[in-house]
Amino acid sequence: IGPNIVSQGGVKYGAFSGCSSLTSINIPDSVTNIGAYTFSDCSSLTSINIPDSVTSIGYNAFSGCSSLTSINIPDGVTSIEYRVFIGCSLLTNIDIPDSVTSIESSAFEDCSSLTSIIIPEGVTEIGSRAFEECSSLTSIIIPKGVTEISDRAFTDCKSLTSIIIPEGVTEIGNDAFEGCSSLTSITIPKGVASIGGDAFAYCRSLTSITIPKGVTSIGRGAFNYCSSLTSITIPEGVTSIEEITFEGCSSLTSVTIPDSVTSIGEYAFMNCSSLTSITIPESVTNIGAYAFYKCSSLASINIPEEMTRIAERVFDRCKSLTSIIIPDSVTSIGAGAFDGCESLTSITIPEGVTRIGMEAFASCKLLTSITVPKGVTRIEDGTFGYCSSLTSILIPKDVTYIGERAFESCSSLASMTIPKGVTRIGRIAFYDCSSLTSITIPKEITSIKHNAFSGCNQLKDVYYAGTE
Repeated sequence: IGPNIVSQGGVKYGAFSGCSSLTSINIPDSVTNIGAYTFSDCSSLTSINIPDSVTSIGYNAFSGCSSLTSINIPDGVTSIEYRVFIGCSLLTNIDIPDSVTSIESSAFEDCSSLTSIIIPEGVTEIGSRAFEECSSLTSIIIPKGVTEISDRAFTDCKSLTSIIIPEGVTEIGNDAFEGCSSLTSITIPKGVASIGGDAFAYCRSLTSITIPKGVTSIGRGAFNYCSSLTSITIPEGVTSIEEITFEGCSSLTSVTIPDSVTSIGEYAFMNCSSLTSITIPESVTNIGAYAFYKCSSLASINIPEEMTRIAERVFDRCKSLTSIIIPDSVTSIGAGAFDGCESLTSITIPEGVTRIGMEAFASCKLLTSITVPKGVTRIEDGTFGYCSSLTSILIPKDVTYIGERAFESCSSLASMTIPKGVTRIGRIAFYDCSSLTSITIPKEITSIKHNAFSGCNQLKDVYYAGTE
């Protein structure tokens, strides 16, 4: 390396950047620092010897050196800088000297051939994305001085089977171990207070995890699609189960929710297909939309007394749900709330309910009877569609509208009295009600849409305004 490349003991910024045919280089002992981007994208460089005189290696210095298989870091270097080895996809091993105290963001990102690495005890900081997509990395020990597992630090380390988190760690960042699909177990130390969003998402081999009592915050999607996880206990102090936290945990059979929890977010337990029962503490005042969507083994669940709203599709496709008690505090039942609850035989809607959303009880195939509360003014689209065992239903006098597909394919419904307040009946409202033999239509009706009674092959008596 000549004087035009070296200045005051350092190899200049980007000196050999993009030299894609460069295979080897000799760095003299006079060099004390290697500048940023010095050898970036030298894609044919297979090895390099850095002299002991070097105390500083700049950010991106070896980024994209995709043929580099090994490299030495001198003892005087104190920091592995930002993106310094990113994309060194053939790098299999590297010795980090004891002098290093920090590993910066993306330092080893996408070093996909790196199988193991020893991080010195003196390291106190591991930056975000530091080992992201190190897909051959099987194990790693985090030094005792580290207090935070940064965002995406080990994301997509797909071969990582074990990792030891030291006692001093207080925070596990967002996506920290997302996609570590070979990780079977992990111990979270007692000092951890928060687990970030998607922290363990898609850890598909993770069968168990113990969350310590000190944890007060579990982020959105923290364990989503941990498909081998069988049980989990949420510690006292956590106040919210965030959106999609356990979505797709298809082996989860039990979960313990503490009294400190006040809300369960949207999609929180969606597709937890092995979950058979769950006790929701009375402290919970809000359960978000789709929270238990497609929990197909869920046979029973309680709704806390302080709930005022059953959210949209919250129990949709809970095919094993046989009974549920809706508390008197509830005033609204959202769209599709119980859609596809095929085993539900009966349900009592409290008198205080004033709104029942579209498709709320659609495809409840074993539901035989239901009473709509007096305060309800509309039977929305598809509300009771495909309730094939429904033989009777009482519609209150305040109802003014019967929506599209409201009673479609209610094939056991034999008779129906439409109250005087109804002015409109939507299209295919009673389509294919094949057992319907009589119906009473009040004179207040101003609109009956097309095919409202199509497929009612047994309909013989239609009473309109008191006349047949």
